[in-house]
Amino acid sequence: MRYAVVLIMLLAMFGCKEDNEKSDIESLSDVESFTRSNEQDVVDNNDALPSNNLPIINDNVSPQPEDSTVVEEDTEDNVSPQPEDSTVVEEGIEDNVAPKPEDAIVIDENIEGDEALPIPDENEEKQDIKLIISVDGVNLSHSDLLVFDKENRFRIKDNTQYILHKISGCNGYLDNDYYIINDVSSCNINAEFKKKKYHVTSNIKGSGELLPSDFYIEKDKQINVRISPDKFNKLISIKGCNGELKGEFYTIDSVNNDCEIEALFEKEPLTSIRYENVKYTETNLLVSPKKTPIVDAVITNIESNQPSNQFNFTDIYFNYIDGYWHIDNKTSLPLKMLSVKFDGNVVIIKLSQQLLPYSSGILDFYSISPTDIKLESQTKMFNPQMIMGPYQDLCSEKEGDGTVCYSLPDEVERKIIEVYLANMHLLANTFNYTKEKDDFFERRCSLNNEKCDNYSDDLLPISQRNLMRFGAEGHRLTLKVMRNKYKAEGVGGGSAPNLSLFETTTGGWASIYYKYTKPEYSKYRHFTNSAYTTWYHEIAHGFGYGHSSGMTYGFADYFSASLVSNDLTDIERTQLPINPIPELLLETKFIDDNKINIEFLSNTGAELKNIKLDVLTSCPWNYSLEYYDTHENDSAVIHYDDAPKCPLFLRAISSDLKFIATKKISKFELTTSKQYKINNKTFTILSDRLLDREANGWGVRSLCPLNNHLATKDEYSELWQYLYDADKLASLSKKLYLASDGPKSYVIWQLNFTMNEMVAKHYGMTKLLNYQGLACVTDEPLKANDEYQELNLDKEFNDPKYWHTTKLNDVLFGKVKNENFWHVSKIEKALFNQYYFLKLNH
Repeated sequence: MRYAVVLIMLLAMFGCKEDNEKSDIESLSDVESFTRSNEQDVVDNNDALPSNNLPIINDNVSPQPEDSTVVEEDTEDNVSPQPEDSTVVEEGIEDNVAPKPEDAIVIDENIEGDEALPIPDENEEKQDIKLIISVDGVNLSHSDLLVFDKENRFRIKDNTQYILHKISGCNGYLDNDYYIINDVSSCNINAEFKKKKYHVTSNIKGSGELLPSDFYIEKDKQINVRISPDKFNKLISIKGCNGELKGEFYTIDSVNNDCEIEALFEKEPLTSIRYENVKYTETNLLVSPKKTPIVDAVITNIESNQPSNQFNFTDIYFNYIDGYWHIDNKTSLPLKMLSVKFDGNVVIIKLSQQLLPYSSGILDFYSISPTDIKLESQTKMFNPQMIMGPYQDLCSEKEGDGTVCYSLPDEVERKIIEVYLANMHLLANTFNYTKEKDDFFERRCSLNNEKCDNYSDDLLPISQRNLMRFGAEGHRLTLKVMRNKYKAEGVGGGSAPNLSLFETTTGGWASIYYKYTKPEYSKYRHFTNSAYTTWYHEIAHGFGYGHSSGMTYGFADYFSASLVSNDLTDIERTQLPINPIPELLLETKFIDDNKINIEFLSNTGAELKNIKLDVLTSCPWNYSLEYYDTHENDSAVIHYDDAPKCPLFLRAISSDLKFIATKKISKFELTTSKQYKINNKTFTILSDRLLDREANGWGVRSLCPLNNHLATKDEYSELWQYLYDADKLASLSKKLYLASDGPKSYVIWQLNFTMNEMVAKHYGMTKLLNYQGLACVTDEPLKANDEYQELNLDKEFNDPKYWHTTKLNDVLFGKVKNENFWHVSKIEKALFNQYYFLKLNH
């Protein structure tokens, strides 16, 4: 019998049913077909089903009939097996789908040979057998993928581009590369081919990844593989699969077989700089800061409060009361955004409305419930303790007697003075302020150092010293008005802040002539440059600067002419600024008493690159700075053996930003000390690294942290009893401790912590010895509505004859060595008042 092969193209969506009525041979079921020959399960290793997360580069594939059986071995493990009667669906199906008869046999076999689809030989012997050939669901009118070989047999031709996916019809079965039929009557043979795909895998060494890293790709198709090194890593080499490196991608476009990409990543080198015996360093870094988290807060129940008699620009407090967070703004600045520590992390709180000066409210953070909130101010330049109240009319009775009288400002004057101070605080924390001060003093001092007080500290530039000194935190700056008689545009005086303390205990005052402060007078200076110059000049006197320092005559004029004129608008110079927030913030973590991890945070989302990190302190120290010199860097680490004895200032500076972030760190944050909670008091036994062995019996009293005092004999007794009861006496590294009090003048208590009792002995006011220690105790915290007790000395101070006397200055400005009178207990304040009264009258 001669068999003729007729090729036709079917456009229908589903396969035609075979005419089994013309044959006496019953069609075999799929199961029977598989039973007849093991060779029917032809496996295509290149066509295994990929895992769900592997991208497959594929053209459209025709769907299978409902009763088709799809057999594909080497499928990925994460492919779920299909139930026996399930339908296998392939995505990307074209509408012109090849028909599938019921007895379809599913195979996958690599076919090698010509990649083109040649036109079949029309001279072949024919019978009523129809070949229906499709590739990825698209029917072909001409193909030699399946050709007649001899009686009852068709040959599947070799081909590098296509692979047989499924064949059925004419009651046939597969035998290696042949399809043998048993039905000699008219019937259809359906053969489905797919474009061949090659498996691309990756071999990655080091820290990085390729995306995608494991996928299938058709011959001559292109894919771009993204190269993604881990943080602080870089690509060293990449090869394989005939690819080409193009920037951040590895491009593959000519794969002819399964292949592997090999990529090697290596860690970026860590840059380390060692600084020895320094007070000031500046390091340029490449920085891509992290985004500062922003937390929205609805503020309600806003109440106006009485202006504080004294405040600084960081007097902003958070209290958790009856299930609500309360905010209390005790400053002269309106608040809209604040940088805070939110459960230990730096975030920006964005208020729903502005909170005015001297007001409070309740905060709602929506679904967020923080357990702790503290202000994290990083505008630390010019932040003294300003005293502007209470106002008392002390000068009216002296009017006309020809003398000058100084008093605190009244309500109108205070509001005007507050604007000057707030704008000075704003400008002192800007990039331009630091730059102009650096430039000014470099020129001035290099030409004539006598105009810079003959400044001679080679480790600390004078401009950096002045940044820390002018407006030092803790310095009590009293703002006054000169009344009755004109003496000068302004008058001021004070002592230099102690930069070794986190908050200095010094003080000073500044004043301006009263006719310059009220609009009702013809000489009123409406926030003019001259008014700003006068205030800066006199406040500089209040911080202990003289006329030869460059801070009074000199930079005060430059401040108003350059900074006020250029950086404040005509309206801004007359108004209170909103609480400033630096665009770049610093977050610090202290590790193992020898490391400071510094992270850079941006609240604007700006991709900064060049940042200057300034590290300054007034005490010399040694440290190393480590960082990655790459654009993805967002941190730096300071390593130190011994913490500096003075406060540490970290400053993040960029010429692209208006403000400079200043993080001020206490030496007590850099070294861990043992602490014990006893009867609502916290006892801190200072680490040896925090002790100043040069301090004598008076000096040891100033070695405790802020809001702490050196323990008294009775408080040491409480500590000993607690340690004795808890069996912790043996854990102490020292047994002898010095107290703040003593039995008589020039003698203090030395306490010996034995295992059975505490023994007290007299100790002279000599230096602290190596075997002696100190214990500090937290001061009793103020209640929420308490004000600091004022030293009401205005009455005594108003007699002009005392303003420039040495004795009064000794008392006023902290030159009395034994009297830490600005931050002492209520009893000590009463004693000081009595001491001051005796000094005035004798």
